[in-house]
Amino acid sequence: MLKRIIALWQSSIFSLQTTERMVELDWLRVLAFGLLIFYHTGMLYAQNWGYHFKSSHINTHIESWMLLLSPWRMGVIWFISGAALSSILQKTPMTHVLLNRSIKILLPLLVGVWIVVPIQLYAQMQQEVGLSMNYVEFYNAFLDLSHPLFTQYQAGIWPHVDVNHLWYLRSLWQFTLWILVVLPILRSNWLQKFIQYCLKQPFIFVCLGLLLPLWVLKLTWPNETYRYPMGFVFLLYGFLLVHHTTFFTQLCRYWQWLLGLFAFTYIIIVYGYQAIWLSSSSLHWQLVSMNMIYTAQSLLGVLAILALATRFLKRPSKLLTNLNTVVFPFYIFHQSVIIALAYSLSTLKLGPWLEAFIILLGTFLVCAILCFIVSNVKILRPLFGMDTNYPYSKRVALIGKTVSIIAITPMVIKLLIV
Repeated sequence: MLKRIIALWQSSIFSLQTTERMVELDWLRVLAFGLLIFYHTGMLYAQNWGYHFKSSHINTHIESWMLLLSPWRMGVIWFISGAALSSILQKTPMTHVLLNRSIKILLPLLVGVWIVVPIQLYAQMQQEVGLSMNYVEFYNAFLDLSHPLFTQYQAGIWPHVDVNHLWYLRSLWQFTLWILVVLPILRSNWLQKFIQYCLKQPFIFVCLGLLLPLWVLKLTWPNETYRYPMGFVFLLYGFLLVHHTTFFTQLCRYWQWLLGLFAFTYIIIVYGYQAIWLSSSSLHWQLVSMNMIYTAQSLLGVLAILALATRFLKRPSKLLTNLNTVVFPFYIFHQSVIIALAYSLSTLKLGPWLEAFIILLGTFLVCAILCFIVSNVKILRPLFGMDTNYPYSKRVALIGKTVSIIAITPMVIKLLIV
């Protein structure tokens, strides 16, 4: 019975023709995760936006510049993630995808929350409550899930063991499960024909069709957790649209219009941010209107950046291949490195420009060094999301998978229950 059920799901996986690897999406993946370093460095200085650690040079001016990235930065990452998942499911049996993706996503997440992220909590608590201990003493306390030091910091997969910037990995694994559950629907002929029909309509109607679910979510979902359903919608868009060349042809055709409209809407958002969002006397309809414009900008940004990539980033290169191999560990390390550097520099009284420059340069250098170490130590590669890149025997590979499954099982249980 179980085999028949899996066969039903499996048959839907191969209902589409295999899509060639889209080099432009590989470039976008590298660029999007690279931009996170600039964005999260900017968060140190944004006066009105919460973050785990803040520089003494906080101000509101940087927030206007960060609004250039804020609406779409995660949307494009989710779109690429959906496209990648769809391509994987075309070539790999579903059961293998479930097992391999669980290991590839959750093993780095497990390492991240226990080894990489704690420095962020240390810096945060030093700034908020003050700690009379060094990091080694703090980490020893961190390993005790019932330690009273963390009474006010209980959020996390386990008490005080939170994901912080690695929330993307947690959600990516959960979204993958959702996709697998509804895969026969997503791969059904009727849905594919419906998408093809929609994509033949004027492009403005295609954009409005993509925008409508985001608007509905924005109006009905709590702001605090909106990023999760928004992420799933963009992942779903990537999953469904990556196979339709008509969509990317239209993007390429209208790239100038998309870019121009994005720039115009950005000006409105910056004005609205200063005049409405930061004002204590704004009316409800004004706030709702700005939320709708901001949501539209999230889609416009994704479409514009996809259009630019489709138009200008179709050339493969050895540099792209090398960068793609280290994107995952770079992402895992980057925010902890940013906050560790900011905390270390906080007592030096550097000016804002010099401090930010050192943090940016230091983050790229430290992450590059860490990625070099990880990529050259075989046992570390899978712990930070890199392929093993070594022809292990079947026996050794089986042992590795078994150990990995045992290691991530407690996290799987926690993520499924929460």
